[in-house]
Amino acid sequence: MVTAVFIAAASTIGPSGGASNGQTAATALPLLPIVASGSSDQSLRVFDSMGKQVQNVLAHESAVNCIVFSEDGRRIVSGGEDKTIKIYNADDLSLEQSLDAHERAVLSVALTPDGRILASGGADSKLKLWNANTGKLLKTIAAHNGAVRAVAWNPRGQLLASGGADRLIQIWNQDGTPAGTIVGHDEPITALVWGKDGQTLISGAADGYVLVWNVADGSVRARVKAHSRAVTAVALNVDGQTLATAGQDGRLKFWRLAGASIAETHSTPPDRVINCLGWSRDGKLLVTGGADRSLTYWTGKDPAAIKKVAAHDGPITALSVGR
Repeated sequence: MVTAVFIAAASTIGPSGGASNGQTAATALPLLPIVASGSSDQSLRVFDSMGKQVQNVLAHESAVNCIVFSEDGRRIVSGGEDKTIKIYNADDLSLEQSLDAHERAVLSVALTPDGRILASGGADSKLKLWNANTGKLLKTIAAHNGAVRAVAWNPRGQLLASGGADRLIQIWNQDGTPAGTIVGHDEPITALVWGKDGQTLISGAADGYVLVWNVADGSVRARVKAHSRAVTAVALNVDGQTLATAGQDGRLKFWRLAGASIAETHSTPPDRVINCLGWSRDGKLLVTGGADRSLTYWTGKDPAAIKKVAAHDGPITALSVGR
């Protein structure tokens, strides 16, 4: 059961949690998930279950490109245009580790479900594995012929997928040894997410296509032209069937996955570009961030925007949803 709270109704809520337009009418909304977001303004900010900013730190010397919460919600990892990775305590954003990670921008980060191993992808074509507790570099892999734009661990943390500007998806064992190569996209890979079964992988690319793969044999289960421009983000609901995608065409779309089919169930009108998105842990809300500098919270069933928070001083470039 979702607990209801009362907040001041407003078209946009400021970072402090107050109504930015002076409206004070009370509206019942569900508790929101904890969200960490990063921006071209170089900051990492955390928003609580009321959508109120509770933490703010200057995380990088340039844009924050990627963020991930640990599964237990205790850590937040960010990667930046400044080539570094930062590991923070989620409670107070105290810095635990600062890693000189890549020779060029860090574009993607992912943690194993147990939080022990951190994977990072860079514009230097490298994939790196780190001990997330000590910051020790475990392995450097020349993974792609071009930027590594997406990395994702499967639900059990046994397999890692990386997507590159070379249009390839590479599959790796936890120790960084090769486990397979998936070929099928015509443009650079921009986003990856695993299915609940740990053998299904969903990818988005710069040509707007979304593909659903059987990782075991590299076959395509489903293929759809999801957006008229590049796919910027994909996120799969905990139900394993509801997929959200965003594109440079300014649309947010919802899809239903069933076996070998993918069907669009909802699409928003074109608007400012959404760069990142993530589902709440219970699957009831989706959070998006993008060019409008705001976090928007959407209902997962019969999708509708229920709250918008003015979050950053520049476009939001990354977010992760915690507990």
